[in-house]
Amino acid sequence: MKKLRHKFILLLTLFVIVVGFGTWLILIHFFPELAFDDYPLIPLFFYIVGIVSIIILTNLKIDRPNKLLNTFMLIRGFKMFLAIIITIIYWKLDRAEIRSFAIMLVAFYLFYLFIETYIYIQIETWNKKNLTPLIKKKDDVEEN
Repeated sequence: MKKLRHKFILLLTLFVIVVGFGTWLILIHFFPELAFDDYPLIPLFFYIVGIVSIIILTNLKIDRPNKLLNTFMLIRGFKMFLAIIITIIYWKLDRAEIRSFAIMLVAFYLFYLFIETYIYIQIETWNKKNLTPLIKKKDDVEEN
């Protein structure tokens, strides 16, 4: 699972760099009226949340069938709550740029959903492939 975790962190890092820099270039070249100086906070937020999510999901001990899904949904809900809190804080600190901040936060959130879902599916696949035989062996031993 460590190798898988490192793969996901590398994938997340590449995603944040490519999408973060790409959306910044699109923003400043095609929508300069929406450009704002604090834009790097948005990719940084999603990078930190992504790292924490990957660590939680890859360290999870699967003892119930829906535990991974429940944890994943809890992380998604918490991430949405944090995004709202950060938006409110930004609104209190810089009312002039809140429109641009909110638009870019939502856009980056939508991009991030794809990578987050891909990571979840890969973890679920890994668990089914590697943990299902262990659970079957454990059940066979308990029956005897």
